[in-house]
Amino acid sequence: MRRMRGFTLVECLAVMLIIGILFGLGLPAMQDFSSRTRADSAMFQLRALLGLARQSAITLHRDITVCGTLDGKRCSTEWTSQPALLFADQNLNRQLDASDRLILLSDPARMARIRWRASGGRPYLRYRPDGGVREFGHFLYCPEDGNLRFARQLVVSATGRPRQALDTDGDGVVDNGSMAPDCLL
Repeated sequence: MRRMRGFTLVECLAVMLIIGILFGLGLPAMQDFSSRTRADSAMFQLRALLGLARQSAITLHRDITVCGTLDGKRCSTEWTSQPALLFADQNLNRQLDASDRLILLSDPARMARIRWRASGGRPYLRYRPDGGVREFGHFLYCPEDGNLRFARQLVVSATGRPRQALDTDGDGVVDNGSMAPDCLL
């Protein structure tokens, strides 16, 4: 009599159990990797946007305004879930007029919550023709799930150069001065 080759039910269940355990162990690590990648990507895009604004101000010898916008024509009071408007604002009214030059309408803020906190509480950022800024402060990226381990902060100094804030105390959370970033909106 010839014997059939194949797997028994017990062997199939054992393999499925092992696959399930490996999947269960690997899924949280993949979610963390995905969240970290989203945060880093948003900060990279924001840093590129600020670099373009600074370079445009220097090249065009004009003030360049960067702000969140609802309609693509006027600066709004916040950046949360809104595109970013980058333009040469001739009359400094924070509104894209016919005489103003649109440089870019970007979309980094739609990935998560991005907030701008500036000197004087201004909701916009203006680069001067020398590359410095009139308003300095920081951008805060808050992931949608509110997990502070994936929060990021980009500090814009008076010279107009952005730098990423670091985790100085080793707790896995980027520091906002002396405390963790406030991602509660």
